[in-house]
Amino acid sequence: TEEDTMTFEVHKFIPEGETPAITNLMVVDDNKVDQMIYRRIITRSGLVGTVYQFLSAEEALKHLRRKDRSSVDAILLDINMPRMDGFEFLSAATDEMGDSFTAMVVIMLTTSLDPSDEHRASQYSVVKEYLNKPLVVQHLYEISEYLARKAQSTAEQG
Repeated sequence: TEEDTMTFEVHKFIPEGETPAITNLMVVDDNKVDQMIYRRIITRSGLVGTVYQFLSAEEALKHLRRKDRSSVDAILLDINMPRMDGFEFLSAATDEMGDSFTAMVVIMLTTSLDPSDEHRASQYSVVKEYLNKPLVVQHLYEISEYLARKAQSTAEQG
């Protein structure tokens, strides 16, 4: 269908040889306008190497299942989407991929003001933040700081 044409886009922002704060960021949101705004904010931030944008949770899940895909550091995930919502995506990815999925950082990005959604999100260990739209550069800084702390603690344990 017409609206499924931009189900998946990849944009590389950081030149080869430079190490971005967030190497690979996945954005799952069915709203095309929001996706365009995210891409602009992500570009301006200078923090993200590559962004993978999906208009459907099913397409994002399909991508995560691929054995030949790049690793994903963080996922910005909308809750309210048609066919498969953000919570169904979390359940499916956690069940299918286990530790390899839960090693990622998921940020729920939503317009939902329902406190039960925030509580539900907190039940998933992979969800590190529950933020209200719109995405702002500060959110990307927080993700990059979280990833830096996580890398440091992994290095100290190893």
